[in-house]
Amino acid sequence: MVVNTSGVSPSARDPLDAIREALEPVRAPRFLDLNLPRTGWGWAGVVAPLLIIVVFPHPLVVYIAGALMAYCCPTGIELAIAKVRESVGSCATVTYEQGPNGELTEPSKGTHSEGWFVVPPQIDAWHVERPYDPDPSGLLAEHPVNVGTPVAAMFTLRSLLRVAQSAVLAFFAWWVFSTTGSTDWLYICLAGGQLLLVSRWLKVRKWRALSDLPTSTVRSAAVGKVEVFGQLRPRTTWPLPVAVDNDPRKLGHGLGAWTWRYGHLFEWEEWVEERDEEGNVTGGRWDNRSAYTFIRGAEGSWPTLLHDGTGGIALNANLLDHPPRVNDWRSADHSLWSTRGRPSGKVRNTRAYHSWDLNGWAMGEPLFASCYAVPRSNDELQEESVDSSIACANIELTREGSALGHAVTVHRGTELLAMQEMESSIGAMLPSSILVCVSLFTFLTNGVWF
Repeated sequence: MVVNTSGVSPSARDPLDAIREALEPVRAPRFLDLNLPRTGWGWAGVVAPLLIIVVFPHPLVVYIAGALMAYCCPTGIELAIAKVRESVGSCATVTYEQGPNGELTEPSKGTHSEGWFVVPPQIDAWHVERPYDPDPSGLLAEHPVNVGTPVAAMFTLRSLLRVAQSAVLAFFAWWVFSTTGSTDWLYICLAGGQLLLVSRWLKVRKWRALSDLPTSTVRSAAVGKVEVFGQLRPRTTWPLPVAVDNDPRKLGHGLGAWTWRYGHLFEWEEWVEERDEEGNVTGGRWDNRSAYTFIRGAEGSWPTLLHDGTGGIALNANLLDHPPRVNDWRSADHSLWSTRGRPSGKVRNTRAYHSWDLNGWAMGEPLFASCYAVPRSNDELQEESVDSSIACANIELTREGSALGHAVTVHRGTELLAMQEMESSIGAMLPSSILVCVSLFTFLTNGVWF
């Protein structure tokens, strides 16, 4: 059973054709994408900052307002995904009614950035007794080999706006130094630019790993760097239920990797004073605050593989870290405040809870991974009674490998969703590079550092 979390009914047309059509404009390299906002809120996010700039034409205001304007201008890939959502429906929560022998399961929850666009194979089509064999239906419909891979334009309206805002701030810093000798703004540009440059470089490194490495089918996966997409399935028997904190009333079902924790959760409202520029109290507001005290937890995994319809490939447990939330439970207990003391200041509505939460990768989840494939040990193959004539059964996916600079990415969804924020290297890094380069050039040419 498939539940569309957005409430949008998918189109009656073939979803695979709809995805291909939506991706057609962004499959080929492009120099420039000039996409204006497509919604009323998007236009408001452009017009309002422009008005603010007119009223307060300070370079710092221009920089902040420009960031908001850039955010409201979509990239070509974002527009393609929006068109997919209009044609197919938003990411769906796929519920598997039961395991192969009637076991309970957890749903594959769809969110804005994770989940399925096309209904995946149900459990009765998994061949649990021969998990590495191909499915009768063949390659998953949503596999990048079927739908294609998006390519980021070299420049977008968003990146050009970011270039402009950085250029304005960098020119202002240079002008202040030239006229007053003050280096304050140059240091602000240098420090801020360096932080942004490192942040963008980490993202570019991830995006380049995704765009440069073609997505392989499991059947043709080879040892070394590999990019794959498929569905999580058990390698052996169905996973045993996970009892959170050994409580049979708090169970997680069909989990390939999981973590749970128990702690004390505290919530309250705190009065925060508001002051004017001279420090005088002008009013205040009630803010929600919370604190958490960790008490205990545990983690574990079950033999799991990734299956894309052409075959299955084993997953090392280290690949399934940072699992998504499965469930949580609370039990109110006001006496817990005695374990930490009440917050100081003016507070109200104090609450305390025993809190349990369970995170896990459920069987049936979509998984896109850019990682490494390594040979499995003979002992493990023999213990699992693997048919070694199936090539993909002799290797496993892991985070650990020797390729220099390869950024490992694991995403609970398709390649398209993993790449929806992607920008070109120059478009992503040029704005922060301007801040750093102008600051350094000014310092070096004037011999001033401190």
